[in-house]
Amino acid sequence: MDIPYRLIAVDVDGTLVDSRGQVPTANRRALHRAHEAGMKVCICTGRSLSETRAVIEAVGLDSDAGVFIFGAVVSALPEGRTLRRTAMERPLAERLTEFFQNRSYPLLVAYDGWENPAEFCLIRGERLAEGVERWRSNTPTPVREFDDWRELPPEPVRIGVLDEPGHIEETLAALNAEFPAGQMKCNAIYAPNYGLHVVECFAPQVNKWYGITMLAEPLGIRPEQIVAIGDDVNDLEMIREAGLGIAMGNANPKVAAVARRQTRGHDEGGVAVAVEAILDGELGRLLRHST
Repeated sequence: MDIPYRLIAVDVDGTLVDSRGQVPTANRRALHRAHEAGMKVCICTGRSLSETRAVIEAVGLDSDAGVFIFGAVVSALPEGRTLRRTAMERPLAERLTEFFQNRSYPLLVAYDGWENPAEFCLIRGERLAEGVERWRSNTPTPVREFDDWRELPPEPVRIGVLDEPGHIEETLAALNAEFPAGQMKCNAIYAPNYGLHVVECFAPQVNKWYGITMLAEPLGIRPEQIVAIGDDVNDLEMIREAGLGIAMGNANPKVAAVARRQTRGHDEGGVAVAVEAILDGELGRLLRHST
């Protein structure tokens, strides 16, 4: 059977891994089957490559490349060489840093790990000190600490802060007032690998779909030949723009609203269900969600 899709982009948290942070055996087997059928399997995550290594190893595929840090970095696998990096311009980074520091947030600043051994840099703030320590103790990469943001290396790919769930909407409203549409991209998500809520900012053109197209276009893969599976607001663009966007059963309602199909939840092997339906030519197994 001819499969009309050539690339499948799979989110990690809330999608590929279950609520325990494990890759279900059914998901791994389904992705191997897709790979054997000639489809390219692309991990597409808000995590950095170093934060995703354990998941990549658990899947066990000889994948060509992956999309990391919400599309800001596209990396060749397994060596980790950067194929495409989209960093913030210095004026934007400086304005964001000032915005968050004026509100006493600690800054979590991410860089391209292939080019900068200090993949994460930290400037402490008065808020959420306990959360910062939890993040530091759980991150698999070295963290450099700075007293002054002006000492940071140039060209970060992400500037983020930890936030309390009850304050996130207030923080987003202030950000949107300070940075009108088109000046930057901002997400507010829950990071289950750390058990923390984060607000993260990027260059304005960055999103997961942007990263996927940076990978797909040189290979001659068209948007209609791409499948995207995800669950949270940072998956919204790829779910909306892909030829076949599939929302998880546990997806944020905003993501489910733009998906063409919906599969089971991440604790029910939803990725495996979706991939098997595609490979068997039986999309009717999935809930029709959008036209």
